[in-house]
Amino acid sequence: MNIRVDRGEFLKTLKIAEKAISENKIRPIISCMYLETVGEDKLVLKGTNLELTITSEMPCQVSEGGRAVFSYQLVEEYLKEISDKEINLVVTDNLLIIETSDSASEFTVMDSEEYPKVSSEIQGEAHRFSREKFAEMLEKTKFAASVSTDNLAINCVRLEIEENKIKMAASDTYRLVYLEEDIQCDEEMKVSIPLNTVDAVIKTLRTLNDEELKFSFKENQISFRIGNTVILSRVIGLAFPDYKGIMKAVSYNKQISVDVNEFIKVLKRVQIFVKNNAESKYSAVFSLSEGKLNINGVSEIAKINEQIEVEHTGEDIKISLNVRFLLDFIQYLDREKRLIIDLLSSSSAINLRNEDNDRYSYIAMPLALRD
Repeated sequence: MNIRVDRGEFLKTLKIAEKAISENKIRPIISCMYLETVGEDKLVLKGTNLELTITSEMPCQVSEGGRAVFSYQLVEEYLKEISDKEINLVVTDNLLIIETSDSASEFTVMDSEEYPKVSSEIQGEAHRFSREKFAEMLEKTKFAASVSTDNLAINCVRLEIEENKIKMAASDTYRLVYLEEDIQCDEEMKVSIPLNTVDAVIKTLRTLNDEELKFSFKENQISFRIGNTVILSRVIGLAFPDYKGIMKAVSYNKQISVDVNEFIKVLKRVQIFVKNNAESKYSAVFSLSEGKLNINGVSEIAKINEQIEVEHTGEDIKISLNVRFLLDFIQYLDREKRLIIDLLSSSSAINLRNEDNDRYSYIAMPLALRD
């Protein structure tokens, strides 16, 4: 193989495809980058961990076609330190040679025949949506997903399309977040996207500039296409919790309305004190009385008492909540609109949302009150 590429474009494409790669000591070749020429002017880079595959194309000048599998970390580090706009990539005698205007560096390659034959894209009904909006939706929901792979059914973000709405939900059983936006689409989709795929999709979408995202689902795979990049992932086949039933089943008889910016400032100060709470990490006690919300937090060596003015309906209440859980959601709210907190009792779930907006909501379980 002998090709000439733009160094910056090659480095960018390399960094996109590597997001699918993870260390694999049993099959080291999977920890490497695969590249292959297509025709006389195209180079394809591919990374995979067998569950997730990212393929990205870029232009190149092909003198001699071919393919190679190489350990990408050292190559990437080297490319960052050279200044040539264009470089030559040559594969010969089990070596990848990178030629610049004044140097040549050699990197060992692996047998490309041993690289797994993985699909790059599925053929199915393509849903079209804004790249930026899709990344934003994933960001605003993924935080509530379980980070543990012990229960794969909730180690994911649920994606559903129905009635011209795109819906996302995530839960770790202690909290549940729901978000919906409008989409022009007649085809339905219901799929659970693994959390590691969600992270890769977000990073890739933030890297690329193409406005339109196309995504398809077929059998047990989902693919995302953004320009010349395709992300292909297996989906989780386990049943996702009945989030719609949960949202309908919860009832409330009290409501608090508070300024979002002021509440965030207070919560961040309280979090400093409660993040290492020995009895219940991140827990603080919220007491509502006479238009004031008092927030008390303690640690082994310090305590804090905060007070913030609120508007409320219903009886006074005292409840223990996870401060970090609250901030996880509230940080994404519209700062120009007030935060609405619906409550029932000290042992019942609460619901958070912006005023006049039910399209983005958050249910969180309280903690046990301690004397």
